[in-house]
Amino acid sequence: MRVQVLTVVVAVLLVIAGCTGAPTDTQTAASGDDAAGTSGGSGGTGGSEDDGDDTAEFAVGDPETRLRDAGSFTSSWSLTTVDSTGSQSMLTNTYYVDLEANRTSETFTISGDEAGVSYERFIADGTSYTRLGNDTEAFYQVLPADDNQIEYALARGASFTYDDFSDATFVGTETFDGVTVDRYEYTDPMLWRQYGVTAFGSDENVTITDFTLVVLVDEDGLARSSSWDLRGETEAGDPVSAEWRFELTDVGTTSVSDPDWLDEARAQTTATY
Repeated sequence: MRVQVLTVVVAVLLVIAGCTGAPTDTQTAASGDDAAGTSGGSGGTGGSEDDGDDTAEFAVGDPETRLRDAGSFTSSWSLTTVDSTGSQSMLTNTYYVDLEANRTSETFTISGDEAGVSYERFIADGTSYTRLGNDTEAFYQVLPADDNQIEYALARGASFTYDDFSDATFVGTETFDGVTVDRYEYTDPMLWRQYGVTAFGSDENVTITDFTLVVLVDEDGLARSSSWDLRGETEAGDPVSAEWRFELTDVGTTSVSDPDWLDEARAQTTATY
């Protein structure tokens, strides 16, 4: 577990050190996975109606047009793990995008037993403001920002591929974020090697007992939620679990306000020069 968290911390520090004011690692993920249709924010065909066939065809498409038409959205990515000692850790990355106002806000946190580095980032008028540390020891980074924020927000789900849903089961309809969605599931314990093989670090020899992929698609063909759930046990019989989730919420209703610390970030930057 600690191996994985340390890897993420290193990645975060590399993001902060970038010169564009936006995550350079997710830019690579977005461009590399786009052709294969692997963005975790990809939309679907809207799902098939329940005609008695529980293996209704599943298909996905590009969500960017839908989200641009909506004008705003929130994307959130999380990974929650529970290791053999019962220790739980959670990584959370939330991205608020207001295209009409041309501003975004992002938070990244590591919580639970492996609590660690976190940051907040606000982008407006071509400038990125990043806040690190706590209230008593906060420091800031101010850099120019590019205009690819929608790609960065969707790239949070780029580790998920819909190719594994060719034989997915249409489970039924439910409500997510106030809208009706079609639920698709696919279970294959062998798929954990593609998605969750590093979830518990190199010190755990885990036998996987269940691995399920789930996608929720709204009537407009947008995949609102994509996730996988892993369950297993160690050689000693101790249970372990991991859950990855990527969600698109508040589509068309997300707004981004100035953070409380914006004036402090500007003042600290001015004092540096």
